Amino acid sequence: MTGTDSLDRFRRPEYTGDSRCVPCTILNVGLAVVFSVGVAAGVRYGAGTTAAAIAGTATLATSLLAIYLRGYLVPRTPQLTETYLPERIRRRFHDRPTGVDDGANVELAMKGIGTTPSDDESDDPGENESGRE
Repeated sequence: MTGTDSLDRFRRPEYTGDSRCVPCTILNVGLAVVFSVGVAAGVRYGAGTTAAAIAGTATLATSLLAIYLRGYLVPRTPQLTETYLPERIRRRFHDRPTGVDDGANVELAMKGIGTTPSDDESDDPGENESGRE
């Protein structure tokens, strides 16, 4: 059994790669950092600075490996995110084409790509980028 084979049993492809939940990953990396600092602080209190640095670094490395392989550190993070994260926030991360601005004026955007004629095209030649009058 190679090292890769032993890591394969921890992989969760349904939560990694293109399926990775960005908010879940950000949350879990933040939790990993906080947890690692806590471990380091606890070890420093009992064993000293060098042991604290080693324990904190090892905890962070292990946590980041778990997030890389599984997509999360805290079990069931994707389900928790679906349940407790408000829909308006989830929409900003999922099923959205890039470049979409929720606060954009649709009529103005349509004019910008030339799908509807602008009422003031002939009024101000400076606003008409194509140079047509």
